[in-house]
Amino acid sequence: MNSPVHISSSKVVLNDPVTEDREKLVRYIKAYVKKHSKIPHTTLDFYRFVKLLGKGAFGKITLGIHKLTGKYVAIKSIDKCNIKDEYSRRKVFQEVYILKKIRHSCVIRLLEVFESEKHFLMVMEYSGGGDLLQYVKKRKRLNEQSAKAIFK
Repeated sequence: MNSPVHISSSKVVLNDPVTEDREKLVRYIKAYVKKHSKIPHTTLDFYRFVKLLGKGAFGKITLGIHKLTGKYVAIKSIDKCNIKDEYSRRKVFQEVYILKKIRHSCVIRLLEVFESEKHFLMVMEYSGGGDLLQYVKKRKRLNEQSAKAIFK
């Protein structure tokens, strides 16, 4: 039976994929910084995709793990072929602009924005409790007191 922990004479090493990915990523970043004297741009390699959380008009929201910090994040990926016209492009960039400006405890924070060959990606805080629409649908309706607490 394989043990998830390997004990060597000098330290304890966890044999889980996220830890291994993190170590590879740290080595890559160190080598890149040494060679180029700057931090590399974020790529898909910085994240491990866990599962699909939902789909919207423009793209998909995926639960991910930031490999360096181990934190859960929500990654909104928008296929570039869906934002070819100027109206769609403006909507996406307006969302990014607004989310970068807003700092409020009741609004999901935008952590990072980057792009791959085929996708435009927005990395946001992960809130495991679902969204407001799901909350209201689950309860059928909100009484005035709880609605005031949410919307104040």
